[in-house]
Amino acid sequence: MLGNALYNPFLALFLVNVLHLTYLEVGEIIAAIGLILLPFNFLGGLLTDRLGRRRLLLIGLFAEAAATAGLAYAFSVQSLELAIVAALAGGIVSTTAGPAAAAYIADFAEHSERTRGFTFYRIGFNAGYSAGVTLGGLLIASIGFAGAVGVATVIMASGASFLALTLAPSPRDLALRRPAPSAVAPAPVPAEPPPVTMATSFKLLGRDRVALELLLAFGLVAMVVGQWGVTFPLYVHNVLGVSYSLLGVGLALNGLVVVFGQTFTTESVIGRRHTTIGILGVLLYAVAFLGLGAAGLFVVFPTYVFFAAVVVLTFGENLITIPSATLPSNIAPKAEVGAYNGAFAMVGGAGFIVSVLLGGAVLEATANPLLIWVLLLVPAVPALLLLRHAAARLSPAQDTA
Repeated sequence: MLGNALYNPFLALFLVNVLHLTYLEVGEIIAAIGLILLPFNFLGGLLTDRLGRRRLLLIGLFAEAAATAGLAYAFSVQSLELAIVAALAGGIVSTTAGPAAAAYIADFAEHSERTRGFTFYRIGFNAGYSAGVTLGGLLIASIGFAGAVGVATVIMASGASFLALTLAPSPRDLALRRPAPSAVAPAPVPAEPPPVTMATSFKLLGRDRVALELLLAFGLVAMVVGQWGVTFPLYVHNVLGVSYSLLGVGLALNGLVVVFGQTFTTESVIGRRHTTIGILGVLLYAVAFLGLGAAGLFVVFPTYVFFAAVVVLTFGENLITIPSATLPSNIAPKAEVGAYNGAFAMVGGAGFIVSVLLGGAVLEATANPLLIWVLLLVPAVPALLLLRHAAARLSPAQDTA
């Protein structure tokens, strides 16, 4: 994530201010790539239940590093076409590998310890993000966007190599490697259910009404949360007038609030319902976004409001991440943990795609700062209602953090 954050948070700004694309064109390109990648989330979930978590995870990390090298070259020659090809090539493999990380953690922990496990994963993720986005702003200013992406390639390849040398197989990985019976008794391996056919996995998920309701709820939540990735930096820089350097500091602040606040947030909600935690997180996003809109409309301390909004929405992010990371594993049958995580990742990706398109369309359609964020918060209403309804249909063991 250190390498990824060197350039990814600034990508939309590069496309608009260097390649001179419109807001809507940026949204269309990002959405088109995301749409192609969508089914690979679920495919990755199915594969991680059959090929193993560790193997798929490493394939995805090395592929992402290779694709980043291609992206660096594409940006050095300012070729949008080559950049799209590199993003697609790496994205297909890395997206397929995405559910492996969640399934790997779920293999080692259950109940509240599973919630804590995802917390530590998220802390590491955001520690890299904070350092990366801070360094990225400096590198882009000094050696250019292509140079920053080149540095990112080296960092990402180094991280993947380190993990290849140190990451142990999970219990599910060991079960999938179990040799045929022989005269020499093998080392004991934890009992794991055998994988079912992919068609059966589809049927199991399709009949799980609670899972489908949660899928829809978190898809709508992703439409709100996804505004952070593209619309937020565009609005802050181009509407509020916050400089690139301050924008980089603010984005880094997001990661720092996670690093130093996620454990506190998680421990404060241990024992509470995941659905309630998700609802509170969405409400904090609404407060932050409406505050940004009001600051732009009334021109009231926009820079200070920007930093305050980052803190508030990051605590919302801390809360939302807890159920979105843990619930798929909690509600999944034992042999379908990867498939359920893949399905949730796919629907979350779909929500992000819609958020990018919606954000670009709203920025093009209105210049009213407050109206921008009111419109972008509309999906939050049905999301909150669905989470409330799903809460009554989940067992305490499934819905307790």
